[in-house]
This record gives sequence, structure tokens and C-alpha cells, in this order.
Amino acid sequence: MRKSKSPALRRFESDMHRLLTILLQRDVEDPMLLGMSLTRFELSDANGQAIAYVHSMLPVEQKEVVRRLNALRPHFMHHLRKALPKKRMPDLVFRWDDALDKTHQVLDTMKGFKSS
Repeated sequence: MRKSKSPALRRFESDMHRLLTILLQRDVEDPMLLGMSLTRFELSDANGQAIAYVHSMLPVEQKEVVRRLNALRPHFMHHLRKALPKKRMPDLVFRWDDALDKTHQVLDTMKGFKSS
């Protein structure tokens, strides 16, 4: 059974999600990364990682997008440290959120059943 997070940890997670969303919209000038949205944000209890899940509705190469975002990690971490002064900031990692792709596949399958 998964232990629930404390209100302070949930608030910190929410603040990081909000700030990263703003940074993605405001600071990223790479044409491949335009239109990226931060779909989920999770703080890992075990190894002190903050996992930011991204997705785009435009056709993009997922591995390259994640690679470029992870290359921008020092920029994001600098701004997060300034905005959220903590003793220990978790390490930020970007990952592709394929949950939306799976959801679209299920919806397309359901539409296929409905039309037949």
C-alpha cells in the first residue's frame, strides 16, 4: 500500500509543477520544444528525484524532446532553486508521458466498435 504524502510535500510538488510549466512556456526557444505541456509531476520518495512528464499533441520525436529538455535541466534547476529555497532540491528528470497516447488508442478502438 502506498503511503500518502504530507500536505507540505504535496504543496511543494504542486509549486514545482506550476513553476516548471511557466518556465517551459516562457524560457524555451527551441522550435522542437514549443507546445510542450507538463502533464504530470511526481516527487519520488526513494531516490530524491523529481520526475516531470511531458507530452505534445504535435508529432515530435519523443526521445529527442526528452534529451533536449534534460539538457536544459541546469537552467530549470537554477530558477527552481531561486523560487523555492530549500535545503535539498530533488534532482529533476524529464520523461515522456505515454499515458495520453494509450488513452487515445483506447478511445479510437471504442469509436471503431461504435461505428461497426
